[in-house]
Amino acid sequence: MNFFDAYDEIFARIEEYIREHGTPPHALVVSPSLYQWLCDCRKEQLVQPRGEDLIWFDTPHGKIRLVIDERLDPYEIIAE
Repeated sequence: MNFFDAYDEIFARIEEYIREHGTPPHALVVSPSLYQWLCDCRKEQLVQPRGEDLIWFDTPHGKIRLVIDERLDPYEIIAE
């Protein structure tokens, strides 16, 4: 997974949701592999304390909860 592509896609989904609903989503639903990739990136950036799960995703619109759905394709992101 390319670091910039995944983050760009996440932020595009958030902006799309805001355009449609007028508010940021309450949650981002992601595949287990995308969730793991986000956790790995956060560890590499030393942003996440050791052993702490990535539950919230920081955005310019505030923190948005991450939810894992095993039924999703690896690159699928759903804003709710």
